[in-house]
This record gives sequence, structure tokens and C-alpha cells, in this order.
Amino acid sequence: MKTSLMALFAVSTLAGCSSISVEECQTADWYQTGYRDGQNGNNPNIVNDYASDCAEANIVVDKVAWQKGFSQGTRLYCAPNNGYVVGSQGRTYYGVCDSDQFLKNYQLGKLEYQRQQRLTELNNQIADLDRQISSADKGDSKKLERLRAQRKDLARERSSLLTPNVNFRFDF
Repeated sequence: MKTSLMALFAVSTLAGCSSISVEECQTADWYQTGYRDGQNGNNPNIVNDYASDCAEANIVVDKVAWQKGFSQGTRLYCAPNNGYVVGSQGRTYYGVCDSDQFLKNYQLGKLEYQRQQRLTELNNQIADLDRQISSADKGDSKKLERLRAQRKDLARERSSLLTPNVNFRFDF
């Protein structure tokens, strides 16, 4: 009984994961769909998901039109300044751009995203330690000392992440 319930749950969950609905398959402008996917930097393999989903409804995806749209859309997505935006939002990059500058900016943005994520994590850990310190038994000085030392280490790390790392280079 338990196994059949798990199987039913898995099937119902997977059924909700289609990339495109039957209605969308029937009315899709494949060029525009590709254009949107390219503009959003989606995984280029998504067209295969569309083809699989639409095949269930006996609808054939126009992959040539989709690819043309995707190529046009990636021209906007691959603008060098967009690389930083994509990276700083923590979005996945699927290698669709030929621009080295896009990739460099993406990597810089990704570093910023990771820095922000770590700052959030540190703030949460510090707040948790503050709660532990305020509710700790004041007679347990070893525990308080350990908690304060942990907090100090986390605060030092947070401070280093908040301090900009500026390098000056002078060429004469």
C-alpha cells in the first residue's frame, strides 16, 4: 500500500513538471518562444523538452524556427553588461554566449551573489548566537566565552566581506 502511494505521488508530481502545456503547443509561435528563451538565457536543450511534451499531443515543434528565435534572443542576453546582472542574481549560465566580456562580467556578478549569500548566512548565525548568549546561564562562563568567541569570528568575517577590496594600479 505504501509503495503504491509513493508511486502515485511520483507520477502526479512528474505530471506537473512539463515544460509546456498542450494548449501552448497548439498555439505556439516557435520563433517567439525561442526568442524569449534566448533572451532569458535558458538552457538551449529546453527545445527537446518542448518536443517531448508536444509529441504527447501529436504536435511537432518547429525546431528551425525556435533556433532562429533563440539565436536572436541570445544577442540581447549576451550583452556584456547583462553578464554581471545574471551572475549577481545567482542565475545559472548555460554557455550560450560567445562574448568573453559577458563571461568575465558573469563571474564577477556570481562572486557578488556568493558574497551576498554568505553575508546573509553570517547575519543569521550572528543573530542566533546573540539569542544563545542572551539566554545562556550567566554562571556558565566557559559556554558564554565560547559563544562570544564564535560571534567575534563571524563578525570579523562579516566585516571583511563588507570592506571593499580596492586595488590601485599605476603605470608610468
